[in-house]
Amino acid sequence: MGRGPYEKSGLLRETSLPPLRKVEETFEIPYPIIKTTKDGKPWRELVSDTMNVDLKLWYVPFGEFDGNEVLFFEDKRDIKLKGDWIWR
Repeated sequence: MGRGPYEKSGLLRETSLPPLRKVEETFEIPYPIIKTTKDGKPWRELVSDTMNVDLKLWYVPFGEFDGNEVLFFEDKRDIKLKGDWIWR
């Protein structure tokens, strides 16, 4: 059939948008930090407490931006970075 093992195993990430169902995605965004020491232990601090986010959701029917793409949604927000963060 010409299909590789990556298509047969079912380990592909689901990226479709089903109709009439809410979809939630998680994205990891690298953000600049300052590595310091606090009480003799390594410590990381954020460079700034806010992040400016520009979000654009595109429909690209042929896989590349060639004039047939459609902009579905656009939003600009300032996000305050506070609370407990998972450092990786």
